[in-house]
Amino acid sequence: MKMRNISQGVLLISTFGLAMTAATSAYSQQSAIANTEEGEHARSMSLRVAPLAVSPKLYALQQRWAKVNYTLQGEEQKMAFKALIAQAHVLTQEKPNSAANWAWLGICQSTAAAAIGGTGALGLAKEAKISLEKSITIDKQALDGAATTTLGALYHKLPGWPLSFGSDKKAEKLLLSAVVAHPESIDANFFYAEFLYDDGDNKTAREYLLRAQQAPARPNRPMADKYRRIAVDALLNEIASEQ
Repeated sequence: MKMRNISQGVLLISTFGLAMTAATSAYSQQSAIANTEEGEHARSMSLRVAPLAVSPKLYALQQRWAKVNYTLQGEEQKMAFKALIAQAHVLTQEKPNSAANWAWLGICQSTAAAAIGGTGALGLAKEAKISLEKSITIDKQALDGAATTTLGALYHKLPGWPLSFGSDKKAEKLLLSAVVAHPESIDANFFYAEFLYDDGDNKTAREYLLRAQQAPARPNRPMADKYRRIAVDALLNEIASEQ
């Protein structure tokens, strides 16, 4: 098992976007693209597509999350994540039986933890765990198993007891169940591949990364897809460099 420190433990990869440790440098090199004419065109086109399986409010939160997660930095990003968490809380209050709303609250909390860091990050991670478990209880298959995948990533990335609740055993169970239930999900395949890579199984990790490369595009989430594919390519390159 490759060693990870506490800061890596709270650095999550996204659904639906949690920022990937394997692609942090690639993300920073690509972040300016979001402000180019191509990036603006992609976002404007996505807004013309009817949201699939989510409410208009949640759709708007997803788009804002992608911008905050991939294009903002420093204090601006931290404050924006706090605002997103507040918005996600409102959605869960309005529709407490929505698995999608609880999943996205957990996603916002976990990515905010990565941005904020320190002891506050571990507290946010615990809150994310509660939100994601709530989503799974309502409907574990919602949003292609987003809550299951994100919770698996949390268990994998966080340190174990006594610092936090990290557990590779639980992580593997969740991540594998997500990819089995949703074999075409770019996120499920990527997160499981990253787990396998950290566990030293580069060969199998590469197989799941190649599956992630073939995953169908999500027409309503172009920015998230773009940066997830950057993460996939970055980890494939890392595996190739170790051969």
